[in-house]
Amino acid sequence: MTLPHLPDDCIYYILQHLQNDCSTLFNCLLTNRFWCKSTIPLLYANPFIFSKSEKICSIIFTLIFCFNKAEILQLKNQLGPNQINNINLDEEYKPLFEYSKYLEIFNYQKINTIIIKCMLTYFSGPSVFSKDILYDTILIFHKSILRQSKNIKQLNISSYIFYRECFNNINVQNFTSNLTKLNSLSFDINKVGSVCNEIEQEFLSNIVNNCLNLRKLIIKFPQRYETSNNFVTFEKLCTIIQELNKLEIFKIVNCYSLLNNVLWSLEFQKNSLVNIEFSNTNFSNVSLKNFNNFNNLYNLKYLSFKYCKGILLNQCEILKFAPFKLKELSIVSNNDWSVDVTSLMLKYLGESLQSLIIVNPTVFLIENILMYCPNLILLTISIKFHNDLSFLSLFRNLRIRMLNVSIFTQNTKLGIDLANNIPINIIKISVCYHNSNEFLLFKEFLENCHNKFEIINLNHNIELKFLNIALNYIERSNNSLKILGMTRLDKSLNDEESKLLNRIKAKGIKIMEFNSIQM
Repeated sequence: MTLPHLPDDCIYYILQHLQNDCSTLFNCLLTNRFWCKSTIPLLYANPFIFSKSEKICSIIFTLIFCFNKAEILQLKNQLGPNQINNINLDEEYKPLFEYSKYLEIFNYQKINTIIIKCMLTYFSGPSVFSKDILYDTILIFHKSILRQSKNIKQLNISSYIFYRECFNNINVQNFTSNLTKLNSLSFDINKVGSVCNEIEQEFLSNIVNNCLNLRKLIIKFPQRYETSNNFVTFEKLCTIIQELNKLEIFKIVNCYSLLNNVLWSLEFQKNSLVNIEFSNTNFSNVSLKNFNNFNNLYNLKYLSFKYCKGILLNQCEILKFAPFKLKELSIVSNNDWSVDVTSLMLKYLGESLQSLIIVNPTVFLIENILMYCPNLILLTISIKFHNDLSFLSLFRNLRIRMLNVSIFTQNTKLGIDLANNIPINIIKISVCYHNSNEFLLFKEFLENCHNKFEIINLNHNIELKFLNIALNYIERSNNSLKILGMTRLDKSLNDEESKLLNRIKAKGIKIMEFNSIQM
């Protein structure tokens, strides 16, 4: 009797289903030639996600074998003979595949971390190198990957690499001409970019020429950096915003000046933009005319302000005429943000909101939510240190179904107060405590909350005493609970912990990692 034979298309779809399970994909390489040929593009689409050192080094050495002669020579010069001799480099060797060309996600920060981890594992450690040698070694990998990659879809890159001498001989035109599939760009402006160089300017100019199908654009300036210090780069970034075909997601970080230019440029994307985030941005010099550009973003659904300042009440009044219907509004604020500004935003944008994120809620803000957000489904709040907790009594009137709470206070009474004020219409809850009393707070919460929850997501390690209080809650909840989230699910359990966990699962409860639950 012969074994059934799967068609090649079925095998390919099976492998695609495993594209985020890199360990399994590694095993699939050894099945046969077809499986190997089909697996390599999936495995090397995003190879820098491994945590095990042996897999990390395997990826790095494979990429080294894809270096050309000039890059191998650079690597030898950087590492020196004592280190490079540890690598069996044959300049005539041709790898089985052009591994780098399959890369779809290029994240320079992640690649830096992986290479350093590999050097810590395989070589004598970065301590034997100077900082400059270490970074220049990393940049050889960046240059080699960018030279060969033809399928990059997500590019996270820093202007820092354009200012290192070892990067100066890269052919920017060839590199950027390979980015025709790019749909996401995150560009970090490094402080050394206060004086523009030709490579950086050529890169940005070529993005306009070759990458007009970007759907996501993130621009990050350094902290305490005046954007006007590098006006040429800033203007080129604004040109990119204006020229893109259908920009959907835009984020800008640490923009302290020239924000008028950004808001004016965003109007060019009024028919496609759905998500905008301003982080650590100063609106104090924004004219009413340019702030009014928000009213032309017809399809905006997600709007976020994180640690911004300078927004005035008269600017918010313009939002009264906003044509868009927001699904989510996020206001993560500090002392530079007026509560009256939040109130006006809720008044003019709250009717369509399904999700709201705020920090340090007050009685006034919860009253505004009750008044202006009738369709709210998910409320996410952070309770910071020394916050007045009198607003909790108003939770009883919330009509939402899901609640996320992050708590940074040492108030030991909070667990009971939170539990006693949550209405039964809230059936999904995520609670994250950031203090040393978390077990007591979770215990008080589970012993006092209602028994109608379908999802309870708690950032507590899986351990005996916590499993006991979780089981006690489940046994009084009439089996309404479907999912219980905890942390450290990969830890080795003792016999008592295993028995309790199995008792919980036997009641039909699905156990999930805290961060993986989607509310």
